[in-house]
Amino acid sequence: FGKPHEGLEMAKAAELILEKPGMRSSMTHTIFVTQTCCYHWTSPLQDTIAPLLKGYQAGLEIGDTDSACKCLAVRMYHLYFTGLSLGSIQKELEAATHVLTQLKQDGTQVFIILLLTTVKKRRGLDAEACDDIMDSMLATASSTGDFTLSALVNSMKLEVLVFCQEWRQALELVQKAGNMRLFLSSQFGSVRYT
Repeated sequence: FGKPHEGLEMAKAAELILEKPGMRSSMTHTIFVTQTCCYHWTSPLQDTIAPLLKGYQAGLEIGDTDSACKCLAVRMYHLYFTGLSLGSIQKELEAATHVLTQLKQDGTQVFIILLLTTVKKRRGLDAEACDDIMDSMLATASSTGDFTLSALVNSMKLEVLVFCQEWRQALELVQKAGNMRLFLSSQFGSVRYT
């Protein structure tokens, strides 16, 4: 922490290790870690896009769908933050949502839905449909007693409201949702606004 160039050296060392025989199975996870924890601190975010796509593709090839989909999700966020047009990013996000549904990656998909909801709200499109998706997820969480899913969806809704500066609705959501920290203790998003 606080030493990005040392992290960069560790990332380069990890990449050298991957070149050794028998290390292909670690490729996708290593790309995910190096691109999300090291390289984006020392080089333009745009430079992470191609390696994350490579990590996604490699993960699918070797059967590491969890790490592949994490690479895909981070790639979507990096595309968003590099200033890709909202229309273009919406197409990418919708395609990613379809892929994540096919691969049954619900945990990763919720983060893409959050970003897709934000993009649609910023474009003035179909915001209610995205709200319906999140409300459906909340209903599922309620019917199954899944408090973690409920807290995660509420924190996603809160992110969108804060991003769009809908302060009153954000406050109402926090009051209604209760203490989300109990169920999302390891995620920084759960404490950002609560």
